[in-house]
Amino acid sequence: MLLALRNAIFLALLVMCFSALLPAQGQAQLTQASENADGPAPVVVTEADIDQEAVATGLAEVKANDGLKPSVKTALEDLYQQAQQKLQAADASVKNASDYEKMVLDAADQIRQTKLKLDEPLPALGPLDADATVESIKQRLTAKKSELELATKQKKLLEDERSRRQERLGEIPAERIATEEELEKIDEQLSRQAPPNEIPLQTRARVIQLKASRQSRAAKLAELSKEQAAYGSTVDLLPLQVQLSGLRVTALQAEANQLAAALIERQRDVVADRIESLTEMLAETPEQLKPIAKQNIEIARQQQDLVRQAAEASSLLAESEQSYRLVKAAQENSEERLEKVGLTDALGVMLRDKQSEFQQLRAKFQPRTDLREKIQQYQINAFELEDNLDQVEIQLESLGDSPESVQKQKLLRQQKSLLSDTLVAQNSLLQTMLDADTHRRELRQAIDHYIRFVDENLFWIRSSPAFSVAELKEIVPATAWMTKPSHWRGVLSQWTLGAFSQPISSMLAALVAIGLFVYRPRCRHVLEKTAKEASLYRTTFAPTAKALLATVILSLAWPVVFAVMGWLLKSQIGGGVFVHGVGSACVLTAVYVASRELMKHVCRPYGLAEAHFGWDEPVRSLIRFHLRWYTVTGAILVFLMWVFREHPNEVVRTSLSRLTAIALFIATATFHHLMFRVNSPIYVQTRRENPDSQSYRWRRLIWLVAIGLPISFAVFAFMGFLDTAFTFGELLQASILFLVFVLLLTALIFRVLSLHYRDVARRQAMERREKKLSALTASSAEGLTSDIGIEIQEEEAADLPKLDRQTRQLFHVTAASVAFFGLLFIWSDVLPAIKRFNQVELWTVGMGETVEAVTLRDLIYVFVTIVGAIFAVRNLPSLLELSILRRTSLDSGARYALTTILRYVLTVIAAILILNLLSIPWTQLGWLLAAASVGLGFGLQEIVANFVSGIILLLERPVRVGDVVTIDGTTGIVSRIQMRATTVTSWDRKELVVPNKDLITEKLLNWSLSNVINRLTINVGVDYDSDPHQVQEILLRVVSEHPDVMNDPAPLINFDNFGDNSLNYAVRFYLSNLDRRVGVTHEINIAVLQAFREAGISIPFPQRDVHMK
Repeated sequence: MLLALRNAIFLALLVMCFSALLPAQGQAQLTQASENADGPAPVVVTEADIDQEAVATGLAEVKANDGLKPSVKTALEDLYQQAQQKLQAADASVKNASDYEKMVLDAADQIRQTKLKLDEPLPALGPLDADATVESIKQRLTAKKSELELATKQKKLLEDERSRRQERLGEIPAERIATEEELEKIDEQLSRQAPPNEIPLQTRARVIQLKASRQSRAAKLAELSKEQAAYGSTVDLLPLQVQLSGLRVTALQAEANQLAAALIERQRDVVADRIESLTEMLAETPEQLKPIAKQNIEIARQQQDLVRQAAEASSLLAESEQSYRLVKAAQENSEERLEKVGLTDALGVMLRDKQSEFQQLRAKFQPRTDLREKIQQYQINAFELEDNLDQVEIQLESLGDSPESVQKQKLLRQQKSLLSDTLVAQNSLLQTMLDADTHRRELRQAIDHYIRFVDENLFWIRSSPAFSVAELKEIVPATAWMTKPSHWRGVLSQWTLGAFSQPISSMLAALVAIGLFVYRPRCRHVLEKTAKEASLYRTTFAPTAKALLATVILSLAWPVVFAVMGWLLKSQIGGGVFVHGVGSACVLTAVYVASRELMKHVCRPYGLAEAHFGWDEPVRSLIRFHLRWYTVTGAILVFLMWVFREHPNEVVRTSLSRLTAIALFIATATFHHLMFRVNSPIYVQTRRENPDSQSYRWRRLIWLVAIGLPISFAVFAFMGFLDTAFTFGELLQASILFLVFVLLLTALIFRVLSLHYRDVARRQAMERREKKLSALTASSAEGLTSDIGIEIQEEEAADLPKLDRQTRQLFHVTAASVAFFGLLFIWSDVLPAIKRFNQVELWTVGMGETVEAVTLRDLIYVFVTIVGAIFAVRNLPSLLELSILRRTSLDSGARYALTTILRYVLTVIAAILILNLLSIPWTQLGWLLAAASVGLGFGLQEIVANFVSGIILLLERPVRVGDVVTIDGTTGIVSRIQMRATTVTSWDRKELVVPNKDLITEKLLNWSLSNVINRLTINVGVDYDSDPHQVQEILLRVVSEHPDVMNDPAPLINFDNFGDNSLNYAVRFYLSNLDRRVGVTHEINIAVLQAFREAGISIPFPQRDVHMK
């Protein structure tokens, strides 16, 4: 027990001693740190708020302390500078909070005063003085316009402030939460103890910076609270101020208009008084001075006409300005309502009404086409007025002091004043006209912007309710309305009225329609006749042109009838909605029937497709058979749809137009399925004529698009997007009409190419027959490729089938390009509607501090970019080579290099576009490129090396397609240079695939790089009994007599060495090219053997001595 008590007492004393020593130890460490820093002892930071003086003191201490490391000193200075900035931000927040508090206190009084001002009557413009001059009115008008401009700017600022405050009221709660979280983080950092390795100067600077940040955040939190309260208390004030500002703008505008009208009226009065005064003076003017007086009257009348024109121009200017303000206000209101309530059916109705109204307004304010001529005329008039002023000045200076001169001087002074005033009036009119034209163009731009805004949003708003079974009940009243006798009597009456009101035009139209029907049998006979002529050996394009004309006449008979009927109905005003609907239906039915009738008659027996285009019978029968029912069905549905769209009852109009539109879309989808199904005869002929046809490869996609589009449009109509479905249907019909035109034009071009190919082939056959003897004589000269079995056409030789194939390919690509860009132009009106898809976010891409959203519109553009890139990469290089490069002096290797590089460039551009559309900043992917470089360095280095080497081969061209090379002991012809490897075809017709890197880094023998002259060596051995000089002479003679051996450099015959059984000679000679290298070797060997036999020189057999033991 005593032992335990003694231990406890000892432990207590030990703890007390340690506690007493701990503060002293800490103070010693602080003193030691301060002494090591060679600076004054740091000031202790209290719990109270800090100010700029404390921060400045601490910053001065750090700058004066030379014992700190530079990095530590810089870090401490940055902390104090941050503290200064935080304190400045806190002061600004305190000032803003005070302003917001004042707004709260003054809000009630300002609302009361604003309401009182709104109740006060608007100040009216006081009456003008009777003796007010034109100049004084102009000065008042200028001042009033300045006030109006300032008031308009003030109104705009108030409207922007109202929008800003509404946005801020939504942002402040989130900012308050974020600020409170920052305060909590700062308090947490302040509550932590200093790190063990931190010196007191660092601790003090860090604490000061944190406290400054805390003061800044606390002041910001108070500011946000005051700001929210201020905006809440003035939520009713800003609308009143905007209303008051708008009333002031209206009042100032009315005053300005009143002053402008008064100015014009005063100018009219002044000019009228002047004309009256000049007319009275004319009677008192002597006869010899009356011409001058009459000139003065004429000038005054000219000025009066300018004042009248200026009044009209000012009226148009004021009207355009008012319309511009109206359109801009409608734009802002529509955007604001769309942002608040979103796309609703009610908003869609309002937008449609405004769009229709502004479209009419746009047609009203067309830019003046005669403005340039007017300006030129006014400039000429100004020059004439200035010349007349100069002449008057000269006359005034030349007058004397006689009474007659004084009277003439008075008239001339009047004329000078009139000329000056007229010149000023004309310049003022010109400026007003220019201002009016500028405002008119700005108005059209504002209207176009509003229409695009409506198109972006209106396209995806329902124009009617979704389909319901109850709509089927409307068929009965719609049929009754359609078959009502009085309606058709009105149609007949309108036809009669239109025909009698335009007798000549109606008679000509009727004669054309009747003539088309009367001429139909003759057109059929023309088709049969031209079909026989087209099959003749020496036919021309004339039968095809006649057949085309006959086909057009056959196809235009019924469309012209419908068009004339619609024209007669629409040419007269009145007649009612039924008559107007029938007229529009007739015109659109004519357009619909025209393209179908044209294709049907193209595919008729003896028609263009059979006798001229070479289409297969299954294709013609398929198109002709299904066009019969599709044309009739579609024409009826188009007619009914457009008639029912004019029905006065909205329910019946919506129901019947929807039903007919859906039926038309289904009929179109059915027709497209029968035409473009996977096993269609169209693809059979396409594949037979071109096994690599892209149309055949994409036949499933073509079928899907062909039937998917009309079915999708039918779904739109079913869901209530009726106007959208109608727009899509019109664009689809326009696309079909355009594609029919492109198809027929392409077929006609191919017909021309076929006739040209036949003529050229016949001419070449005749030339070959004429040169047959010379060709047979030269046939013994066989080339290198014949020796080894590789068939390579001479590049300069005319390969007619190849040229025909390339020309057809060129026109295929051209037709595809025309079709692509034509369809893009037709569907360009729908492109603004795609912007609506920008609101559908699919995912986000974060890179650094920014986060970008990828929307459905981006995905659509990516798909279009991929399709366009595939089309461009496959077709543009071929189009470039066939249309441009082949007309240059570049060889085949250079053309191949350019087209390949173009493919790479197009691919890179497409990749960059796709990355940008997907919001992937490729310029900032340094980390990804670095990682990819590491991966490439280890795993893909060979592939990358071969790719880069392939580009070097295409640029530097040490090896070209067609060159004869030797690599790794294999000699052959370069047949292909691809991205990774190059293909060399050896003499054994074996393809050697050589990595591109080997062609750059390894040794390579290119026989035809810069000079195709090559040396051939033949080793010959003769008997030891032979005369060496005779052998040399024979060898030299044989080699020199060969026609392919070059004389310069001359052949070399050398006695090479003494062999085991023979005297060995080396025969060296040069050839001008590589084509007959094998053939020349063969021919010279034969010639040498024959010459040796004739000279009695023998070639010894090998001898071997065998010793037996």
